[in-house]
Amino acid sequence: MFENTDIIITSSIYKKELLKSFNSSLLNIKIYTNNEFNKLYYGDYTKEAILYIMNKYNVIYEIANIYLNNLTYIEDKEYKRPKLKFLKDLKQDLINNKLYSINKLFKESLKNKNITIYNLYPTKEIELLKQSLDSFSHVEIINTNDSKYSKHDIKLLPTIEDEVVYTANSICKNIKDGIDIKNIYLVNLNEEYYKLIRRIFPMFNIPFTINDKQSIYGTYIVNKFLELYSNDMNKTLEELRNFVNSDDSETIYNQILDVVNNYAFVNNYEDIKPLIKTDLKNTNIKNTNIINSVHESNSENTYTEDDYVYLLSFNQGIIPTIHKDESYLSDKDKQELNISLTVDKNIEEKELTIKYLSNIKNLTITSKKIVNGEEFNLPNLNEELNYPVIKDLETEYNYSNLYNKIKLTSLKDEYNKYGTTSEDLFKLSSTYKDLPYSTYDHSFKGIDKKDLHKFLNDKLSLSYTKVDNYFKCPFSYYINYILNLNIYEDSFYQRIGTLFHAVLEKFNNFTGTYEELWNQEINNLETEFNNQELFFLEKLHDELEFIIDTIKEQENYTELHDELHEEKIYTSLSGDMKITFSGIIDKVKYKKEENRTIIAIIDYKTGSVDVDLKTIPYGIGMQLPVYLYLAHNTNKLENIEVAGFYLQHILNNEVVVEKNKNYEEEKKKGLLLQGYSNTNFDILSTFDNSFAKSNMIKSLSLTKDNNFYSYSKILTPKQMNHLKDIAEEKINEAARDISDAKFEIAPKRIGDINYGCRFCKYKDICFHSNEDIVELEELSKENVIGGEE
Repeated sequence: MFENTDIIITSSIYKKELLKSFNSSLLNIKIYTNNEFNKLYYGDYTKEAILYIMNKYNVIYEIANIYLNNLTYIEDKEYKRPKLKFLKDLKQDLINNKLYSINKLFKESLKNKNITIYNLYPTKEIELLKQSLDSFSHVEIINTNDSKYSKHDIKLLPTIEDEVVYTANSICKNIKDGIDIKNIYLVNLNEEYYKLIRRIFPMFNIPFTINDKQSIYGTYIVNKFLELYSNDMNKTLEELRNFVNSDDSETIYNQILDVVNNYAFVNNYEDIKPLIKTDLKNTNIKNTNIINSVHESNSENTYTEDDYVYLLSFNQGIIPTIHKDESYLSDKDKQELNISLTVDKNIEEKELTIKYLSNIKNLTITSKKIVNGEEFNLPNLNEELNYPVIKDLETEYNYSNLYNKIKLTSLKDEYNKYGTTSEDLFKLSSTYKDLPYSTYDHSFKGIDKKDLHKFLNDKLSLSYTKVDNYFKCPFSYYINYILNLNIYEDSFYQRIGTLFHAVLEKFNNFTGTYEELWNQEINNLETEFNNQELFFLEKLHDELEFIIDTIKEQENYTELHDELHEEKIYTSLSGDMKITFSGIIDKVKYKKEENRTIIAIIDYKTGSVDVDLKTIPYGIGMQLPVYLYLAHNTNKLENIEVAGFYLQHILNNEVVVEKNKNYEEEKKKGLLLQGYSNTNFDILSTFDNSFAKSNMIKSLSLTKDNNFYSYSKILTPKQMNHLKDIAEEKINEAARDISDAKFEIAPKRIGDINYGCRFCKYKDICFHSNEDIVELEELSKENVIGGEE
């Protein structure tokens, strides 16, 4: 067929097949996919082009990408339609700036060549290409995929779960009949089917490989990458290595490297952060390919007579795909370009679907009636296919005892709730007479320590939040940080916290105005706000400006003018695997003297502020002592003496002002530091020379006798060191217990507060009882730090 062919243009599926068939022959033929050929023939854009368009036209990544992907058929001629005029000018602009290249040598190499367009649907785009090539080469169109099998039937199931169970039973039959599992394929899946396949197929012992495209964006390792992101990309990636603790995170780390390497041409990585974030969103977690398994296929694949194909979700709106006139180029634009219109694409989808179905010998088609209360119909396509519909299929219970038992409990639930009976209920009840029902043992059976270490790749990373979570309830930590079931949801409040922290970190060294800094950090959030959020942003804009002005005023009372911001500190812990504890201090103010460095630790809080120390011996609420521990482990400051450690509440509620009180002064009071100060006057005065009646620290003042008032939160240097030692001890204890796989269901309660359960998202998983709750004694401040003041 291809003896006189020099070049073949085809689909990716047929390219693979042809390469296999030519492997043993001596034919010297170049094979391109349609997309590959178009990029060489019509031209292609560079990676820099996206950034160029974003900056020049002030558009987001997605819009820039749409412009670029619609340049293929734009020619250097006059157009009537505004979008086409714009795209023509844009394409020429990119060509002039060497951001869009047309391979003239490639076109030259096509002269007098024999070109075969093989098994591609004859779209208008294909016809355009053929006409263009005909002027200097010899083009032939060949289509071999004629219909072979005219009739199949459709199995109509009540629900999507019934559809998946029917498929599982049928696959088990195939395997029992001697069909090689490698020859069994699933087609036309979506997210709903992926969930059910992952749940149901293991009950039938059916191994499977599916292509459920889950983005790496939102995974723990990508979140850490974005948190560490800086212009010094080598440093960012080096720090990120500390959080790689499993084979899965190693794989994702390498995928991040691939994305970053695409932008090796840039000088400032901060400029391309939006591009990198978008690329990460479009990068999927790599699925493990199990060779001896059922595989997901797609609607372009070809099959042999030994293959068995299951096409699910044969429903209207799902197959064939229905296109609407909603793309960037409207049908009127496409008409002027003489490329396929919406109606052409729908005809193409229908005809390709018919050809696809009629070329599979062993094809099982299933359809469902209802999903989550929504009714589905058979596709209109079946009026043309006229496939018979088989209803009222009998459920089989021959291949999975586990599924049968679960089904029986479900049927019993329906009977107990609604009095519903069925033949399946009686059949299964008679088979599984001893099935335990309405019984449940919620206790955690534990995991093997060796398995845990292998799963974590012998690496464990801890932080204050993780340690706090562990001591509140070890099982909650296991669910959250080992199984990683916590789904990060980006809320407006979290974005505001990010915005405030970023502006407060940078305002001291920013050369522009506050307005410029605010706008810069708003843009860095890369999010769209609704009208309600925009209203609050306007108020928060002024609020943050007031906070900055107040912090500047507080500088008048201190000698500690040097600062570290967003200081990332790592410590290595001893254990039978690599254990790292890390934390970030928002601000460390310091002054280096001859034999010492006086510091004050400040952490910004947009949420509620709690400086109570009474739960610290239990490892709960240790944020302030952890800052002491981290500060003593930084390599940037030596011989430190701590003037105080504080939280600063930077997002207060609206102030209610009493009569004869100044509104602005009341707001400033809300920004006073809350925490603990050193009793040593020499050290404390270096940080706050107004400490006798402090203008910086909440509830700090002296009596006439130069003693601190009883309500002042003060600690001696010895007591501060004691708190630091408690924090270090509890961090090491958590590291040991986690390393030993101690994850029992044991929420902690102190007094009336159940710390383990009050904000836990996993109550529906653990089913804890009162016997699981660990009652801890309420402590006083003296119990924690000793009587010495």
